[in-house]
Amino acid sequence: MNIVIPKPVNEVLNLINDKGYEAYIIGGAVRNWVMGFKPSNYDISTNAEIESIRKILKNYNTFYCGENNSRLGIVNSKFPMEISKYRTPENTLEADLRTRDFTMNALAYSDEDGLIDYNTGISDINNKVIKINSDEDEVFTTDPLRILRAIRLSAEYGMRIDRETQSYMMDDRNLLANCAAERIRDELSKLLVVPRCDFYLKKYFDIFLEIIPELSLIENFNQNDPHHIYDALEHTLVSVKMIEPRLDLRLAMLFHDISKPFTYSKKSDGTALYKDHGKKSADMARDIMNRLKFNKKLIQKVTKLIEYHDYDLPDNDMKIKQFLTKFGPENIEDLYKVKLANYYAKNPAYASLLSKINKDYEKLKLSTRKSSFIKKNELKVNGKDLLDLGIEQEQIGEVLDKIYSAVLEGNLKNNHERIIDYLIKNILPKGYDTQLFKENI
Repeated sequence: MNIVIPKPVNEVLNLINDKGYEAYIIGGAVRNWVMGFKPSNYDISTNAEIESIRKILKNYNTFYCGENNSRLGIVNSKFPMEISKYRTPENTLEADLRTRDFTMNALAYSDEDGLIDYNTGISDINNKVIKINSDEDEVFTTDPLRILRAIRLSAEYGMRIDRETQSYMMDDRNLLANCAAERIRDELSKLLVVPRCDFYLKKYFDIFLEIIPELSLIENFNQNDPHHIYDALEHTLVSVKMIEPRLDLRLAMLFHDISKPFTYSKKSDGTALYKDHGKKSADMARDIMNRLKFNKKLIQKVTKLIEYHDYDLPDNDMKIKQFLTKFGPENIEDLYKVKLANYYAKNPAYASLLSKINKDYEKLKLSTRKSSFIKKNELKVNGKDLLDLGIEQEQIGEVLDKIYSAVLEGNLKNNHERIIDYLIKNILPKGYDTQLFKENI
């Protein structure tokens, strides 16, 4: 096949070759070429020591990366590259490729030697099969994260995982407990933005229970509610399917009802009541996402969407403003998407619910368009003003929230002098009590 190596990558290969060393493009880039996709990055493998490569590439912007700084990265926004030494004592390409996870990734290429495949990688790609690159499950026992990677690759490329590989994955799934949370998070995040991720979450559910055991609580959980036609897990998976493939939204749907078994009670007519399940689900999602080392900003966004996914918007304009103050007008569009996905995973006989969702959305949008509504960044004071007054740095956010609430509620005019006067009279004398600004709106 005709493979054209990008010029910057070829220059690096030639520099290494000119010093008498081998250098091949390996793994994902070669796999993508064979599959007809453009590579997003380039892994280069060589028989040279990394320190030798660093000297050869002294004119490049390089950095150490990988476990124990075993790889050398090259900064290039269009063609990011990482270089590693062959992984085995034999220090040969063939031995190195034997250590790769799946046959589809055990490929190499150079202009001189062409496409190199010591196993069945090319035929497996052509047959759309993911298969371990060995005769035993050493692929997974050496690095259990490859279990999740197999699922993710299957989802990304629409390939099936062969039976023997699936069997090894199931047998070794408990080893995922030995993987770093950050690595699990990264694989899970990649899977969740694949269009059909709900299918793979269901097919390999027992594997995902190893990293999110809380999901077992909603499996086969009868919601006992005429608004629902699925059990809690199936409802969750359908809602994941129905929302835009964006990580924050997919995470919100995955966890939005996870607390239902804990909040279940019965109404007088015998149907279910799940009091405060949005808040409880948000708390559980926060714990799960913290455990998996998701960043704080994403956790805050996801848990906010979960907490309010079933929120009934009040009719009172002032209470709507109070809600917007607490929830944040910038999140309205995403809350609408979450509510729609939740609706489309319910009983379609209750079409009136869709009408209410749309009406509530229009109310929120209308409220934000009114001249009396301002965004938080439109306040006539900022953090520097508060610091100049002597308010401590760690309290700036809470004080701004209190000012914003007062302005939206009409109790304070959005005027610099008025706000400063309000701060002097109402905030400064109180000694910066950390409990002062915690309000239940």
